[in-house]
This record gives sequence, structure tokens and C-alpha cells, in this order.
Amino acid sequence: MTAVEAFAHHLRQLHAAAGAPSTRQMAARSGYGKSTISEAFAGRRLPTWPVVEKLAAALGADANKVRDQWVAARGRPAEVQPVPDWLTSIRTDIPQIVTGLNLEEACTVAAADPQRALASSWEVLRVCALQLAHCYYGDIPGSWSSNVVETYQRAEKDGLLPAGVTAVANAVHYRHVGSNIPGEELPSTAELLQIIVLAYRLAWQARDVVEIYAETSKPRS
Repeated sequence: MTAVEAFAHHLRQLHAAAGAPSTRQMAARSGYGKSTISEAFAGRRLPTWPVVEKLAAALGADANKVRDQWVAARGRPAEVQPVPDWLTSIRTDIPQIVTGLNLEEACTVAAADPQRALASSWEVLRVCALQLAHCYYGDIPGSWSSNVVETYQRAEKDGLLPAGVTAVANAVHYRHVGSNIPGEELPSTAELLQIIVLAYRLAWQARDVVEIYAETSKPRS
């Protein structure tokens, strides 16, 4: 168990000790949305201190003790790493990916139909994961959506894709799955637009790798 997972486990223990209030109740007490609260308890990433402080108050926990554990989970600040070019560059050579909506269309429908925008964002990642796995690993991801994330994780570990792509795939996966759960709060339009852009940028990055494979695999004349 990582330090972040251990901290999330501690939050869940505090939640149980407080009578396990519902996510809706926690949102009302803390002022944060249900998705933010769910992420804090999930243990995929360390929540910020303002979020933790409000959750501690909502659960009637000692904020000072919780902060000590949060600081321990955070550890020493890491050295600043350069942001990868694929996240900061502005692309004009947009790869063609056969899906229902392109980036512009997905952003356009985000406010009116967030579920459709999320579904399209996930679809571009799924399609490119299929292509990536077929080219480099000779297989295709399993039927579970988590298998798609595992494909990106494998490609990142093998150096086919740059650091950070697994975190992006995980974030899009989490939002996509959540959008299909009845009663689950959907992201705001501002959040959704960021998710869409991250999903399509990652899909383009994967598509670039697939095209490199196609070029290098051509028989030489």
C-alpha cells in the first residue's frame, strides 16, 4: 500500500467512525462536489490540504492530527520536472481518429450533453489503445474499460509513451465510468472541457506512435 493509499484508508476509517454519512451529506458539510470527495477517498492521488481540512471538519476529526498524516503522505517535495511537450505544444497536424466526434464537436456538445462528450473522450482512448496493443503487443485489450488504462500503463512503462499518460487515462476512465452511474454528479462544463482536451491529446500521442510503427514496418524496396 502506498502512502497515498494509506492516507485514503485513514480517511475512510474516519468516515466510518463518523457514521458513514452519504456523499451528498459530505458535499453539503464540506462545500466540495461529490466527485472531489469520492476521489479523496479513492486513494488514486493525494487530495489538496483545503479539501482534506474540510473533510476532517465534516467528519468531526481532529484537523491537526489529520494534517500530520497528510504531510507524511505527501512526503518531501519532489524536484520540479519539465512538463512534457505533448501536453504543452499546440498541434496543427491533428491525427485522424475514426470515432463519433472530433475534438471540436466534443467540446461543442459538452455543456448540453456531458455524457456524450465523456463517451466520445473515452472512445478515442479506447480506439487508440486497440491500435497500440495490436501493433506493439500483438493483442487487443480485454473487454473491461480498465484494460484500456492498463494498455497505456504498459506503453508508458515500456517507453512507447511519455510519463504521465497513465494518470491521464485514469482520470478520463474515472469520469467516464462515473457518468454511467445513476445519480452520480457529472463534472462541470469547465472540468469537462479539460477532460476532453486531455483525452484527445493522449489519443493523438498514441496515434503518433502507431503511425511510427506503420512507417518502420513497411518493407524496404
